[in-house]
Amino acid sequence: MQFGSLQEIIDEHIRDGQSVALEGFTHLIPFAAGHEILRQKKGDLHLIRMTPDLIYDQLIGAGCVCARAHIFMGRKSWSRFAASVA
Repeated sequence: MQFGSLQEIIDEHIRDGQSVALEGFTHLIPFAAGHEILRQKKGDLHLIRMTPDLIYDQLIGAGCVCARAHIFMGRKSWSRFAASVA
């Protein structure tokens, strides 16, 4: 098992253009990891989430995501992202 700061781990293991799964639900949403991806300005990511949430929205809004996959999308307003992030 490898240990390091979140900054080091994101820098070493997440590259532009990769598929990235950030998982957690409700109180376990990986905000720190998502915000570190934003700080490091990673881009062209294929974001994979079980459910879209605030981190999903922030990464899309910041232009980090070129494609996305999700299992559940229950809010009607999320469909607006389909055309803009494909």
